[in-house]
Amino acid sequence: MDDIQTLKLIHLFATMDDQELAGVRGIMHDNHYAPGQTIVHENEESGDFHVVVDGEVEFLIADATGQELFLDGCAKGGFFGELSMLTGEPRLIRVRATEPVRTLSFDRASFHDFLLKHPHAGIDVLTALSHRLYRTDKLLRSCVSRNVNDAHEDKQSLGQKIADKFAGIMGSWRFIIIQSAILAFWVAWNCLAPIFHWDEYPFIFLNLALSFQAAYAAPIIMMSQNRASDKDRLSAEIDHQVNIKAEVKTGLIMARLDDLERSMHFLHHEQVALLNQAKPAA
Repeated sequence: MDDIQTLKLIHLFATMDDQELAGVRGIMHDNHYAPGQTIVHENEESGDFHVVVDGEVEFLIADATGQELFLDGCAKGGFFGELSMLTGEPRLIRVRATEPVRTLSFDRASFHDFLLKHPHAGIDVLTALSHRLYRTDKLLRSCVSRNVNDAHEDKQSLGQKIADKFAGIMGSWRFIIIQSAILAFWVAWNCLAPIFHWDEYPFIFLNLALSFQAAYAAPIIMMSQNRASDKDRLSAEIDHQVNIKAEVKTGLIMARLDDLERSMHFLHHEQVALLNQAKPAA
């Protein structure tokens, strides 16, 4: 299938006839990329607008910690690079080929001329931009934070789990009631029972048992408290990461919306100017 027939299958060029498609193909550049090759880099100066003819690409963005996040992707018939083409600003995302990719590309001047002559294509571009903004917002909501309880439990050893359970039991009313009942029974039996006083006053064996309990309970409870401190530090760290990521993603969304607004004003003024030039003289 030749390039003209391929372009016919792409929604961006759906309303154009063969002659118009031939003219568009004449100003487009042919590009080939290997699997894993980066086509567009973040913060790269504005390059070309690409239409994917064969293969598939993925759109990636780095969060505040430098982790690579998948934003979106497109295959045959998709396109990318439209935002920088409209605004002239540096690229905001990274585009990478996931398989052998062939694209046809416009430079910025040709892309603007194409949009001015074919308003329906501008609507397609805006639709794609809106979809990618939605995906960015969804990504922001789903990946900015971790559950501090899950993150903390992932690092928890068996001994730490036992310490937490032990501290939880000792710090409950159930433990106080049961221990009080045992102590009351112990004292009452050894003072009032007529036979078998295993620990008569001053209850030396009871004091020894309580001393052993205190000797082991104190360090175990301290272990649990240290883990609580670690959990607080982890919670503060995650909160800090959430704040940074929210700031980065919100700034990205706001920048894209501002760029879209400026671009639409620019295209509107150019279209009005062209219409005024096309009006016959009175």
